[in-house]
Amino acid sequence: MANVSLSDIESVSRGELETSKLEALENGYDSFETQLNSKNSPIALDGTSMPYRIINGRHRIYLARQKGYYSVPADFV
Repeated sequence: MANVSLSDIESVSRGELETSKLEALENGYDSFETQLNSKNSPIALDGTSMPYRIINGRHRIYLARQKGYYSVPADFV
């Protein structure tokens, strides 16, 4: 897993996302930080071109941007 700059990842609009999933990430049992670093369901990116295309983790990437993060842990597939 590598730390990837959010500026290198495709943008995500709020309209693409499910409100219930965003609320679960923000108000769930585990903190957002714990969910962001999840080894069970890592953020996955297609690293073949820039910006990197999101395979898994669209909601976490969106929230990370909203919360002012500069990078996120991700796997390339």
